[in-house]
Amino acid sequence: MTWPEFSDRVLRGNAVSLAAYALIAAQIIWKGAILRHFYFWQDDFMFFDRAVHMGFTWQYLMKVQAGHLDPGPFAMSWVLARISEYNWTLVSGVMLAVFLGSCLALLRLLRTLFGNRPAILIPLVIYLLCPLTVPDLAWWAEAVEGVTLSLAIFMSLDAHIRYLRSGRTRSMVTAAAWLLVGMLFSDKGLVLPFFLFGVTSAFFVDGGWLRSMLQSGARYWRAWSVYGGLVVVYGTLLAVQLTKPGALPNKVGSPHGVGTFVTDLMTDSFVPGAFGGPWKWFGNGINAFATPPAALMRLSLLAAAVVIAATIWYRKYAWRAWVLLALWIIAADVAPIVVGRTTLLDPALTVFLGLDTHYVVDAVPILAICLGLAIWPVAGRPDLGRNRPQRAVPAQVAPVMTGFVLAAFALGSVYSVQTYVESTTSAPGRSFIATAREALAAVPPGTPVVDQFAPPSVMAALLLGPYGYQDEVIGSMAPGRIRWIRNPDGVIANLKIFTSDGRLWPVAVVGVYSRLMPSSAGGCWPARGATITVPLNSTATVTNGPWTLRMSYVASVAQDVSVYFGGRWTQIYLKSGENTAYLPAEGSGASVIVMPPDPRALCVGNIAVGGLFQNKSDTPVPAVPAPG
Repeated sequence: MTWPEFSDRVLRGNAVSLAAYALIAAQIIWKGAILRHFYFWQDDFMFFDRAVHMGFTWQYLMKVQAGHLDPGPFAMSWVLARISEYNWTLVSGVMLAVFLGSCLALLRLLRTLFGNRPAILIPLVIYLLCPLTVPDLAWWAEAVEGVTLSLAIFMSLDAHIRYLRSGRTRSMVTAAAWLLVGMLFSDKGLVLPFFLFGVTSAFFVDGGWLRSMLQSGARYWRAWSVYGGLVVVYGTLLAVQLTKPGALPNKVGSPHGVGTFVTDLMTDSFVPGAFGGPWKWFGNGINAFATPPAALMRLSLLAAAVVIAATIWYRKYAWRAWVLLALWIIAADVAPIVVGRTTLLDPALTVFLGLDTHYVVDAVPILAICLGLAIWPVAGRPDLGRNRPQRAVPAQVAPVMTGFVLAAFALGSVYSVQTYVESTTSAPGRSFIATAREALAAVPPGTPVVDQFAPPSVMAALLLGPYGYQDEVIGSMAPGRIRWIRNPDGVIANLKIFTSDGRLWPVAVVGVYSRLMPSSAGGCWPARGATITVPLNSTATVTNGPWTLRMSYVASVAQDVSVYFGGRWTQIYLKSGENTAYLPAEGSGASVIVMPPDPRALCVGNIAVGGLFQNKSDTPVPAVPAPG
């Protein structure tokens, strides 16, 4: 075959496919390079910690958090945790594989909808390059939901359209299977059957939209019965799980907070993102919020209005596509936040909630679909949407303008992604986990360690409750190797503590200390009758609490001792020999009183009351943090 023949038969005949595959391949390479910048964060640790500590049970899969029921991500995390916990390379490979599947599924859907025409590369490029998808990929707990939902959206709609055209039961069953996948991986999948109905009635049945809805319901009742059954079953399951304690917040956000959230979500996150924005981010170290420049934000809103108006001007049914997009955002993105995160819809916090692009990432695949439906007629159907004659516009103007807009979108997207990467870092979190893994391997089994909240480099621990503690984050890497102690109480030898860099240090109680012992005391605070009074340094005080009281002692026999501080007595059992005892303490006081059964059998040494920190005069394990 000569080169002209090869070019004509292969390259020209498959130009759209080759261009699409090249774009997808370039995106996979680019996304892979971006993923190397990120690491596990926030809910990711909760996902893997639960997977390590729990079996593959109904209770494990049915956990509801902040109003969301997503057993699919839990199931996938359970498998990956069994293969290799906290393995970002493995997780990145899975995310890229699902993302590749969603890209190919979109290409298949666009061909099904509009035919194999060069124009389908436009919505494909929007889905591939839209910066709104990048923050989602950088977070396993969000990515496994969002990317899989995108795959389910494309595949279910493609199979449903094939059912509309052929009437094959197999296509309907395939669509239902993908709808179920979407629901299992994100409760936003509950909106997907309604989206399929909207697309069917708006673009596959003739007549006014209300009339076509009635006709669609009657003509394709089998499909709606199957799809509706899935919605009822999964919706009922979700409703039941929402009644469990802790499934929903107790506080309801203010109407003003909801309005601010919706406004910010559209004007600062979604609309600028749809045009390659937001171009600028406010980073908090690990995550970043969309903060588009005011001029570019207004320009993107104007551009959105122009696009919507232009498509409606040239195609009568284009408005239906934009209504479908708006309804998706309301039902899938706004409503779940209002229900599941109303405690955050406070005016002081909403300013950040609306700037979080994670909440609208699922609208990107819907945008790609609706944009195509607003511009081009569906393949195999008459172009009923054109309601006015073509204007006298030179034929080359439209391609040139389209190319200019796509180029601006592509450049803006690349810039936005790059600025997002520069505004975030995962190095501290990656270093923390690697360093803690080294510490676990180096210390003897059963080493007692103070259990504290995980550092901000890996999560906002307060938001995760019991899953925000180090025993969940670190302990899951070597279950049972460390003896975790939430509040030290009793005689504990060689107590350790993890610092924010992942190193393990001997504990020091930092606060108020006992005074210098008189040289005549012989190393023991003297007893006065039945009690031993240890005066504290008068130049410093501790108030309120809770605190930890640390006491060094030597006992000739084991004994139960009463300790008085802050207005209350506490009982503690002291082992014989030279040891260190800890007990919870609250309030304040100028001294600590120890009342043993036999003061002659107890030698009390130094005492400290305060918080638990690392003893910097000692040596940590490992000596230096692992690189991030």
